[in-house]
Amino acid sequence: MKKKYLTALLLIVGVISLFILEYIFINKYICPTTEVSQEKNIPQAMMLLIEFGKTDGLVNMVNDMKERNIHGILLINGDFIEDNAPVIKEVLKTGVIELGVSYDPEPFWDMPYEKQYQLITEMLEKSELYLGVTPRIISSRYMASDATTVQIADELGIEYITARGTTELATVVYKPAEYDVKIISVSNIDVPEFKYGSFCDYSFYERNGTPDDMEKEYRRAITEEKFIGTSHTYIGGYKERWNDMWHKFWDEYEVDWVDLDTLGTVDKNMPMWQIPINKNAPYTPEKIRPQIDYESEPDVTNPCQVEDLNEGESEEIVIEEKDELTVFHNGQGPMCLEFLEFLDEYNLEYEEHLNTDTDFVSQLNAHKVDNPKSEGISETYGYYPIIFVGGRAFSGFDQDIENEIKDILDI
Repeated sequence: MKKKYLTALLLIVGVISLFILEYIFINKYICPTTEVSQEKNIPQAMMLLIEFGKTDGLVNMVNDMKERNIHGILLINGDFIEDNAPVIKEVLKTGVIELGVSYDPEPFWDMPYEKQYQLITEMLEKSELYLGVTPRIISSRYMASDATTVQIADELGIEYITARGTTELATVVYKPAEYDVKIISVSNIDVPEFKYGSFCDYSFYERNGTPDDMEKEYRRAITEEKFIGTSHTYIGGYKERWNDMWHKFWDEYEVDWVDLDTLGTVDKNMPMWQIPINKNAPYTPEKIRPQIDYESEPDVTNPCQVEDLNEGESEEIVIEEKDELTVFHNGQGPMCLEFLEFLDEYNLEYEEHLNTDTDFVSQLNAHKVDNPKSEGISETYGYYPIIFVGGRAFSGFDQDIENEIKDILDI
């Protein structure tokens, strides 16, 4: 009889245990809620922004982040820096963005030392030349790095490098024993249908995913101690559904959005050979199948413009002498060089603003106030040099513009 009671008791205990395990599994993995995350410590996180094309989505997303004091890293290549220096300067002036340089044509994995060194130093030099900033973090396509990247970063005094995720949704910072460099292993998606992409809007978008799909995994990511949310800003900052998704993440979930040095505290110290490397980046044609093609995705309505990014935060610039000849340019390109030859030929005095100047955008915007549209080759100020003289504005330079300026200056 006692054996029967004991067997029954064990059976009851077993059933209850199964119910408890099932409850935990469902709440943690199947339908986790924000309440679950609140039982743990609030996670530390930061954004990682990637952009190699236009600046529209980047500026809009940085503006959204600035309003919420959301910190992030911006990964861009040397050519993008050279082509968009004035905009990037405004982005950095917001105080919420840490600059990083990234070689996007191919990953650094197994790339020879000489090639990696050359590519990295070229990106650093362009950042220093056009922005006056020495980046503290380097990366490559797929956020890839290897032991050679670590060695070069140590030689160049670079504090951080990125690595493709090695611990699923968690972000982990490794410190190799041999080098004074930190390796940030970014958050990676671990569910089968989206697996091996970084926790990024691009990864979900290109794998037939939706913002709702990403939100389900976000709920799981915030149960980690650290995570990184990544956005290709031409999607996250410019496409309405995805931009709204980021707003929801930032506004409705309890997360401690921190800067690079806070998130970058070391989690694991170990010899370089023990630090895992993830080289799985399956972006093959048969896997790339967006649910909605890019052009059909609705754009953000009235995205922030660069001139509005730091509006009202700098001293007002007053333009007093409208007859003075003022030129804004980048010091290169045939039209800029021809205009400089024209100035030299006629020994003209002028005020010059180069796109590497820290106040380039604010000065240009001040000059545009009385001339919303320019004359010349582009009425939208699409070409350098941008010339202000006699209360008029010209974008670009050719023989017709030269003749107009001669008439204004009576030469």
